[in-house]
Amino acid sequence: MIVFLFGDHGLYQLYKIKSQRKVTQKRIEELKTEIALLENEKKRLQTDLDYIERLAREKYRMAKTGEKVFKVIPRENKK
Repeated sequence: MIVFLFGDHGLYQLYKIKSQRKVTQKRIEELKTEIALLENEKKRLQTDLDYIERLAREKYRMAKTGEKVFKVIPRENKK
């Protein structure tokens, strides 16, 4: 009976494997979602010029020729 419950192919081992399988399946689904998002991002970067311009302006602080970029510094409250 003890071998049936706790042996290499016992119920406890089966439970551990099923739990591990659930975790692995969840991670696979998360990675599939991430891959889909990255593929969409890649497609946009290859084709959408407005998106590329917005990223360049927001993320890399780039500007068109003749434009001025201002950096707003938050004011500290002195009491």
